[in-house]
Amino acid sequence: MSRTQGFTLLEVMVALAVLALVAAMVHATLQRHVHNAALLENRALAGWLADNSLAELQLQGASQPGIHEDIREQGHQRWRMVQDVQATADPNLRLVRVRVSALEGEGGGVVLTGFVGVRQ
Repeated sequence: MSRTQGFTLLEVMVALAVLALVAAMVHATLQRHVHNAALLENRALAGWLADNSLAELQLQGASQPGIHEDIREQGHQRWRMVQDVQATADPNLRLVRVRVSALEGEGGGVVLTGFVGVRQ
């Protein structure tokens, strides 16, 4: 009489345990990847907002030294933008530091620094 070859219950359970472990590791890796992609997207949006703000100041000219706060919306999110305008040795030039961070949740904040001419 020939005996049919197959897997024992123990072998099947070990194979399923290994498969479950690999699936859990892949799931954790994908979750981390999605989280990092969201952080990078937020950092890119904050960077664009800071860059736009500095470009607007360069076109309009800087105001008096001081800190100016604003809430803006970009990418379906609300962002806190802080412009720190400082005087320089040249009276016609201001140092501007723009900080942008998400108003709610994780944001991936950005700081951008540049020089801007004074409004005449």
